Amino acid sequence: MVSRPPLGLIRSYATSRPSLTPTPLTALRQLAAHRFQQQRLQSTATITPSDLSSTTAASSTPLISRPIVALHLFALAFLVYAIVIVGGLTRLTESGLSITEWNPGFRGLHLPTTTPEWESEWAKYKQTPEFHLLNSRMSLDDFKRIYMWEWGHRVLGRVIGVAFTLPAAYFIFSKKVAGSTRFKLAGIAVGIGFQGFLGWFMVKSGLSVPKGSEGRAKMVTPEKGGKSVPTSSAETLVATAEWTPRVSHFRLALHMGTAFLVYLAMLHTGLAVQRDYKAATLTGSPSGVPLRNTSTLSQLANTLNHPLLRGHARLVKVVAGLVFTTAMSGALVAGLDAGLVYNEFPTMGEGRIAPPIDELMDDRFAQRQDGSDKVWRNLTQNPVTVQLIHRTLAVTTACTVLALAWRTHRLGRVYSAAMKAAGGKAMLPSLPPRVTSLAKASVAVVAAQVTLGITTLIYMVPIPLASAHQAGAMALLSVLVAMSSALRPIPASVLAKGLGRNSGVLGRVLNSTSAHGKVATKRVAV
Repeated sequence: MVSRPPLGLIRSYATSRPSLTPTPLTALRQLAAHRFQQQRLQSTATITPSDLSSTTAASSTPLISRPIVALHLFALAFLVYAIVIVGGLTRLTESGLSITEWNPGFRGLHLPTTTPEWESEWAKYKQTPEFHLLNSRMSLDDFKRIYMWEWGHRVLGRVIGVAFTLPAAYFIFSKKVAGSTRFKLAGIAVGIGFQGFLGWFMVKSGLSVPKGSEGRAKMVTPEKGGKSVPTSSAETLVATAEWTPRVSHFRLALHMGTAFLVYLAMLHTGLAVQRDYKAATLTGSPSGVPLRNTSTLSQLANTLNHPLLRGHARLVKVVAGLVFTTAMSGALVAGLDAGLVYNEFPTMGEGRIAPPIDELMDDRFAQRQDGSDKVWRNLTQNPVTVQLIHRTLAVTTACTVLALAWRTHRLGRVYSAAMKAAGGKAMLPSLPPRVTSLAKASVAVVAAQVTLGITTLIYMVPIPLASAHQAGAMALLSVLVAMSSALRPIPASVLAKGLGRNSGVLGRVLNSTSAHGKVATKRVAV
């Protein structure tokens, strides 16, 4: 129910019109204040679902995406999380090379059912180096077990591609997606397709003997004597001269890294869509702040635009980048089986923090005769060196995440003190609750991740612990991405919806950031 202006004010304004005499200044001020108060107290009843599909003159694209788009992204992000875990189990069970053909599209969905079909697939596998060098005693039943892991991994990838692309296309053509979100969905779709190509690109590297820089297999003579055998960039110290068939660890890291990026893009886009819809309709709790009216929305917008929070948001992104880098170094460790050397922590043999330099810079990893590639090949291909790098990054990342959580707690105290000293109502009295809760969650997740990493190393990479460690990396990245989303400023188009197109209020919200990082007296309470 819309309230009416005071009766005396109406009479004063009405009686002044026939005589065209000047309206008293006090009456004008009261009338302006009343009109502004009505706009300020605008409720959700004035914002209808049809507003969310309103268009501009230049485009037929809605300004706000519908919440179903966010739910779709969250569901697909869960499936991508699952396929990363399944992919890790496929690698840990050494099943990734069991299917020797790509078979893109629906052809890859076919599962052998008859004995001739299984024998045909097995005959193809028998031509691979992995069978000749590692699994020559494998039975058909053993082959079926590893085949099912790889087949399941590929089928889940196809399910994700179809389950994402078809609904996303429907949302776009039915005008349920905002303009900026359309490009994000298209980018995610391209990433899914590229991920499928990378999967085969990775598997293909393990189906043949690697070639040296001169186009022929590099041969190395074993230390114990005997004839020379081929070696590769994926050799270990134990099998330096006994080449172990495996996929390229570089391609493995690229394949896993792309999956991580697709997952994070889905999660971040879904959170953005959900938060913007809640802000535009004044429903729910964006960043953990319940929206009751436009005043709360403007306070949240001012808070998220504060220089203290903008600087903290940039720091969160830097920490997330460090976590991602550490996870990719873990992929190199996995691809080289580097977790099977120096299975103790924090030392690496005989009480040393790091192995001797001759192990870290082994001459045998150089592919060129002059040894000019010795350093970078040891840094990326020597299991001992790669494990040391991963250890160093992991410890650094853990300390950085803990420091971020402490800084978030300190930021909350500094911000609250500044708001109390200012005494204004233009911003929230404290940090958005979701920011502080996610900071606490990051401490718990990083503690679990460090524990899983150490136990995986000590117990020589058991499959359950190794899989949980990989899942923990994605969980930590999820927390940091959610924190970054909670700190993200509210777009102007969303504010225009949530504030009822009140351009005066909107202008004050958008221009309320102080250039000096302090709560300035120029901020106008909304």
